[in-house]
Amino acid sequence: MNQPELAERLVVVAGDAVRAELLERYAALADVELARLLKDICLDGWTADPARATRAAAALNILANLIDADEVAALAAWGAGIAALIDARMEQAIMRLDESEARFVVAGKPHEAALTQVSKVIALAMLGRYAQAIECGLRAREVLDAFGDALAAGVIEQNIGNIYMRRDRHHEAEQYQLAARERFTTLDDHKRLAQIDNCLAITHTFLHKFRSAEQLYEQALRRAGQAGLSVTQAEIEASMGNLALFQGRYDRALDYLERSRRRFASLGMAHQSAIAEQELADAYLELNLAPEAAAIYERVVPVFDRLGMRAEQARSCAHHGRALMLLGQWEKAQRWLGQARKLYAGEGNPVGVAMVTLAEAQLHYAQGDYAATLAEAAQAGASLAESGAWRRLLMSRWLHGEAARKLGDDATARRVLEETLRDAETHTQPQLAQMCLTSLGLLAAAMRDAQQAEDFFKRAVTLIEELRAPLPAEELRTAFVADKLTPYDELMRLCLDDDTPARTTEALGYVEQARSRALVDMLGGTLGFRAKPRDQFEARLLSRLEELREELNWFYSQLNRPPVGDANRLTNAALTTLNEAVRERESSVLEILRQLQLRGQDAPHRSAPLDFAELQNSLGETTALVEYAALDGRLLAFVVTGDGVEVVRDLGSETAASDALSQLRFQLGALRHGSERVRRHLAPLTARTRHHLGSLYDILLRPLEARLGARRLVVVPFRALHYVPFHALFDGAAHVVERREVCYAPSAGVLRHCLAQPRRTLESALLLGVADEQTPRVRDEIDALAPLFPQSIALLDERATLDALRRHAPAADVLHLACHGQFRPDNPLFSSLRLADGWLTVRDAYDLDLNCGLVTLSACETGMSAVAPGDELLGLARGFLSAGATSLLLSLWTVDDAATARLMTSFYTRIRAGESPAAALRQAQLALMQQHPHPFFWSPFVLVGRW
Repeated sequence: MNQPELAERLVVVAGDAVRAELLERYAALADVELARLLKDICLDGWTADPARATRAAAALNILANLIDADEVAALAAWGAGIAALIDARMEQAIMRLDESEARFVVAGKPHEAALTQVSKVIALAMLGRYAQAIECGLRAREVLDAFGDALAAGVIEQNIGNIYMRRDRHHEAEQYQLAARERFTTLDDHKRLAQIDNCLAITHTFLHKFRSAEQLYEQALRRAGQAGLSVTQAEIEASMGNLALFQGRYDRALDYLERSRRRFASLGMAHQSAIAEQELADAYLELNLAPEAAAIYERVVPVFDRLGMRAEQARSCAHHGRALMLLGQWEKAQRWLGQARKLYAGEGNPVGVAMVTLAEAQLHYAQGDYAATLAEAAQAGASLAESGAWRRLLMSRWLHGEAARKLGDDATARRVLEETLRDAETHTQPQLAQMCLTSLGLLAAAMRDAQQAEDFFKRAVTLIEELRAPLPAEELRTAFVADKLTPYDELMRLCLDDDTPARTTEALGYVEQARSRALVDMLGGTLGFRAKPRDQFEARLLSRLEELREELNWFYSQLNRPPVGDANRLTNAALTTLNEAVRERESSVLEILRQLQLRGQDAPHRSAPLDFAELQNSLGETTALVEYAALDGRLLAFVVTGDGVEVVRDLGSETAASDALSQLRFQLGALRHGSERVRRHLAPLTARTRHHLGSLYDILLRPLEARLGARRLVVVPFRALHYVPFHALFDGAAHVVERREVCYAPSAGVLRHCLAQPRRTLESALLLGVADEQTPRVRDEIDALAPLFPQSIALLDERATLDALRRHAPAADVLHLACHGQFRPDNPLFSSLRLADGWLTVRDAYDLDLNCGLVTLSACETGMSAVAPGDELLGLARGFLSAGATSLLLSLWTVDDAATARLMTSFYTRIRAGESPAAALRQAQLALMQQHPHPFFWSPFVLVGRW
């Protein structure tokens, strides 16, 4: 065996004992030359294979203990310093590198002594000791140049450039990086060129030299791949993700940032993994996923603190403050921003301090303090202008213009916003361009320039749609649009001001463009979820996902088990522990699902706009669609029939409707628990409930009656109106359902999708029932329904499993689930139905393959949904519509078990007699109303989708 072979064996084997045995066996080869070989492996492995570098350092340490030689001890200390750097033990790295330098000096080797300082510069920089790092680097470069070592001198310049970059001094960073790149080009060193091109591209990104940055990144990634530099590849992918984020190319940004996170995780580099997570959190923050971003910042800040990485800690503190600001936690946000300011000041980073001032200006804007916003935006802008940090500078200028607009200084606002818009377009900043366009539109509208306002708002909407379209997941699309609805609302207002049929239809088009869009995209096939792994990493994620689901099912069962005597009743402490365990696992599930959707999805595309002529043709002579909206807190309704589109304005305030709805829900809730004492007073309770139903009728439907005629009614609610039982509204003499069929849709686009699917004859049924103490008559319900269908599969209690549902559902015309349901307002996508072996959540429902004409969820609150901005409904209805259902029968509140059983039997009997679902439901409700006049009993169920 020769020395290179021995060096390789020492690195490959596991354990110091085996390495020591090898060195004793081949003692004749254990000398300074072997130490140099191990040192080279250690340095090469740092950027290509960190674990290999660490093993080489361990072998060096054992060799130094066997050989009494200053140079071997110096090389061992050098290797130990590199290993400490890899493990983010920066103080230890500095100590061992200083030891190595001193031993080389004693050994009369000044060149090698200077080489150790290349690594020391990095460790000093990571600890924020920038002046010392630069002084150390320049001193070492002088020695290296004297020895003609252009490569090492170039690495020193690269590291100094990176220090200036960490301090947001990008022009100085560029000078040192260009000098280093010139040396590496002369030497034709592809490994170093990959690294310096990445560093220079980052600097060019901050200087908004985007084309140059993209070219440098592509070169760097190709070279790193060819050289097998895994660490450098991960760094470049993160950098490319940040560039894409700067440019508003969110799909590309998320893809590259997720690649980087996975690569660092596989390499086991804790500090780099924390940086990768931080960068992904920055992307989440950009997309309005504030809770998810805040959770990551909370996780990585202590890591950076422990490792002494103050620059990263400061950045995470600042962005954490911004995330908390979006969540409305203003005092907490201010504390985090204060911590960031202190850290940046300690770093000697005035640009970082300016970034905190900018965030504080945003906080004042959110609180409505526009004078403070103006002052702080101007203060931040002065420092940001000097740094060349265009993106942050543009944000400060938009805030300046927007605050001036709010303060009534129209001339200043217009000048600043127009200048900022031009620069945002020049520097490829579509996010900021959209914000400027929206502000300019509001300014033009206030100045009564409707044409210019409409132009600005249309341009803003175009940018929003372009930014939104490539996002690879519904969660991202829903969150992204949450703070960008103003242009859509204002375009609706401008169209309605013209008061012509064409402009009324155009106004409704803008309402639809902003409503339930992610759901429409899912139904149209432009969004989906891929459950098959493409590599081992994703296979592990999916495996962990199944483990989490099993754990959640157990915790859910514990939380929902009925107490049998006081001895089995859960204590408050036990309940708290269980709920914390559930929240922790639900967060992990969502994060894994997010990870699986971020990487390399096929490019999504936009759903086609709603064809109103096609919709009107589908409604025909017999059906009217009423779609609600609001302007300035006042409700309005679009009425769509086969004859045209009309609008009825100023129905009443959203507040008045919400108050009446709250009173109604209080009355319905009085019967929720079935107290016989309460039910003895049904007559006065019915009268009170009808009173509140009458108040809602007066606001929401009475002004529309003349336009509706005798038509069937399809309601597209708005915000809180999703919880209104329109079919039960009372006109003083009768409930609406006594005059007409009523059904519901999340949006006209969702309804159009449901109507476009082939209508199925309802011949075969899959009936699943799981009885519990709240729904003891489930078996009677299923037994009564099964004989009504020519083909039926009835699965009760222990046979009503998730697997059985997945296996039998694709062949069923009707899917009927009679089991306990729970709506989760705290985490609506975990709203669920309890089957025999676990809980079916909204996201689980996405995976069902449904071809049925009707899905009935005969359980409590199955129709309840959280209403996200853009009227995205997050609840069980979303899951089953996405899985392929075209008609859904759902409940808006806790149902009475006996009344539900009778209603379902009547409903399905009429379905089998040939009636449509809407007609069958109406007749079943009317029949039950005769027995139980109180709406609590007969009106909880609503039909969503095709009538």
